[in-house]
Amino acid sequence: MTNWLSLVCHLHPNSATLQPCNPATLPLYAILTPMQKELETILAHCQFLNGLTPDEKIAVIENGRSARKSAGEYLFHQGEPSDTMYILLSGRIKLTQITDSGQQIIVDYFGPGAGLGIVVGLSKVPYPLSAEVVEDIEAVSWQRADLHQLMRRYPTLALNGLDMLAERFRVLQLRFQEIATQRVEQRIARTLIRLVKQFGVKTKEGIRIDMPLARQDLAQMTGTNVYQVSRIVSKWEQDGLIKTGRKRFTLLQVHGMVAIAEDLFEVIPYEHEAK
Repeated sequence: MTNWLSLVCHLHPNSATLQPCNPATLPLYAILTPMQKELETILAHCQFLNGLTPDEKIAVIENGRSARKSAGEYLFHQGEPSDTMYILLSGRIKLTQITDSGQQIIVDYFGPGAGLGIVVGLSKVPYPLSAEVVEDIEAVSWQRADLHQLMRRYPTLALNGLDMLAERFRVLQLRFQEIATQRVEQRIARTLIRLVKQFGVKTKEGIRIDMPLARQDLAQMTGTNVYQVSRIVSKWEQDGLIKTGRKRFTLLQVHGMVAIAEDLFEVIPYEHEAK
């Protein structure tokens, strides 16, 4: 696994380990290795760091600690005392919640750049969700006291944290609304399209969701059971809309899936869109 935090010093213009150059005449992108450029891209798309200058972003990261977890482990569990916030630098995480009836639902999946556990910086309530590692991750983390110190230094971080909380609440409400008002087929189609937007990779066949995704996961994201998911997915495979493998989904006809998601009256098959 890439040691992302070891690259931070190379991004900081005052670092003694920066590759020899004249920063006044050489642009930053010209001295970055591909991995350093990838880290720069991750930080540029991190909602928690919005509005900060590149130097300020690096300063925030430098004040954090490295955290690594393997698939199947957790960053935190729902109901535990909240004490640590994370920003993902690599890997995949899924956020889950246990409802009052004991049913587990998957709220969403997140990749590099996502901030998790922002509640730590804004209140002392327990974690409202659990964060399970889907693919091995490396992250940067902050304890509550360190996070508060950074927020006092960079007030924009606190405002970004409020925006993140509002967005997570909006997504959670949307999931419950979908479960209450939409047919199962719609919910599954909408979920697959949403995951394609987040993690889609173009292939010759179509667009593959580039992360492990079991039918049980789809059931927990859409408020149904594995039997219903399997029945619907099998029919879609027969119709040439999707292709599945071991915890893998590829959308062959995105337009057809959109038609199902939007509950249009007719789905017209056509040749693969990837051509």
